[in-house]
Amino acid sequence: MLVTPDGAYVYEPDSLAIAVGDRVRWVNVSGGPHNVAFYPEKIPAGARDFLNVRMGPRMGDLVGPLVFEPNAGYEISFDGAPPGTYDYVCTPHEMLGMIARLTVE
Repeated sequence: MLVTPDGAYVYEPDSLAIAVGDRVRWVNVSGGPHNVAFYPEKIPAGARDFLNVRMGPRMGDLVGPLVFEPNAGYEISFDGAPPGTYDYVCTPHEMLGMIARLTVE
């Protein structure tokens, strides 16, 4: 999660494939606060309940906490996750195009 030298707000990488059981850690490199919020209509069937449990402290349904400090992170274990694509966004920077996709294989 970072702001590039040209001012773009991005997840790096913006597309990632993992195996069921992997953990994903998002790190605030620059330009926070950032978070991870999954689109309810863009996750696999059965993933909503799974994510709401695995996301730990949340700001709301499928919305992870804000990460303010540089190098601070947020992690989710995908152990037992339904396979498929999971589209997500940084809620403070969605309008600036900070979106990404995770594929659980």
